[in-house]
Amino acid sequence: MTAFHQDYADAVRRFRAGLPRELSVPSRDIDSYFRACALSVWARDPAGSGDLDGVHQIYTDKPCIFRREQFQKAISYYKGDIRAHVPVPEFFYRMADWDKGHGTDFCGAFLRLQEQVLTLTAAYNGDCTLGESRQITALGRALAAACGADPGTAEKARLDQLLEDLQRRTGDMARDFWGNPGTPSKAGDASAAPGEKADAPAEKQPEEEPPKEPEVTVEEALLELNQLVGLDAVKEDVESLINLVKVRKLRQERGLKSPDMSLHLVFSGNPGTGKTTVARIVGKIYRALGILSKGHLVEVDRSGLVAGYVGQTALKTQEVIQKALGGILFIDEAYALAPEDGGKDFGQEAIDTVLKAMEDHRDDFVVIVAGYATLMPRFIDSNPGLKSRFNKYLHFADYDGAQLYEILRGMVERSDYRLSEEAAEGLKKHLEALYQHRDQNFGNARDVRNLFEKLVAAQANRVAGIAAPTDEELLTVTARDLEAVLS
Repeated sequence: MTAFHQDYADAVRRFRAGLPRELSVPSRDIDSYFRACALSVWARDPAGSGDLDGVHQIYTDKPCIFRREQFQKAISYYKGDIRAHVPVPEFFYRMADWDKGHGTDFCGAFLRLQEQVLTLTAAYNGDCTLGESRQITALGRALAAACGADPGTAEKARLDQLLEDLQRRTGDMARDFWGNPGTPSKAGDASAAPGEKADAPAEKQPEEEPPKEPEVTVEEALLELNQLVGLDAVKEDVESLINLVKVRKLRQERGLKSPDMSLHLVFSGNPGTGKTTVARIVGKIYRALGILSKGHLVEVDRSGLVAGYVGQTALKTQEVIQKALGGILFIDEAYALAPEDGGKDFGQEAIDTVLKAMEDHRDDFVVIVAGYATLMPRFIDSNPGLKSRFNKYLHFADYDGAQLYEILRGMVERSDYRLSEEAAEGLKKHLEALYQHRDQNFGNARDVRNLFEKLVAAQANRVAGIAAPTDEELLTVTARDLEAVLS
């Protein structure tokens, strides 16, 4: 087992070390691709179903642990006509373009690496069968056909369709087991530079300490909260929460019994109702009250917590938690972590990790979960531990027409524009109608932001046609601009 991993790690290390820095490929992208290839090769062995320990060896820079049921499910998926379900990885297309422009042969080097790795993989359980050999050849031909070719729109659409099919058939296990070999890594996901020791964890660059929120008093934070448009019920709830905390601290100082009090919150409401803004203010208040040491806000959603391959969700979630310690972890659309038909969805691993952190760091860590009012109960009911910790709910109602206009007027003034009387009246009527006829896609302040940006663009188009515009003309948004937006 150790020899297999060492051979694999050394082969990948040598290949990555030979790449120019502009072509640096994260080792985990190579690992994800070869795991998919290994599964497809083992599925061609009529005598067996591969080896879970073998998959564990296909990982160059950190240990990983897959569960046996996930491994078996993946192998069974590859039992059919599987060739098309191992997409050519994105980095291979980049190498092909580089070879074409520089006269190099990195694609050929990767083809040789693939043959070496897959031969080792096929022989891991004793020998290489005819079926496995044919699959290795087929995978090599797929890469060879892609040499010098850009995936293009049609090919990218095909890869997307394949990945959707994988997820439909096998659930999130498809992405969490072997990653997404057809999709480029996001910025910041690259592992160690070429030439680095391959079988040791890549050395992480020290992350910047999250900035502390500017130190403010409770009164200053409340003033900021009260300056927000609408949200009357939320403002009252926050003030009540502050009073509860103050009384609890006073009882503690005088040696009186103080019952346990959860400071974690549930924000329910539609998009664009100010949930993130209020969460940031709550962080300032908690810091001013001495509950949090920093009071900063770290905002994530499901994609920021759930990893793209098995065994890494807890690590990814823990990294986010470390950034949020001393402040607030704000999980938007938290219900996505507990999908209705989730089964063994990896969102549960993220939930469990967050719950443990809430217990381990109860003195300097607060979690606020947010989402649609109709969907948040599903999230809370998904785990008994959530019910006990999230027992304070703040509901963010939709902004009415008058409040939407106040939000828009604030954007106009802060951006050094002004509204003509006709434009102001027209906007009031439009926003009232928008509120009265709102549906499930109503975006509240987000819709207002979009409307403001369109107004600015329309005004710029009009003013650009004026030979020598006055300051007044540069500043004013007119009814003609509004008409251009609404027409």
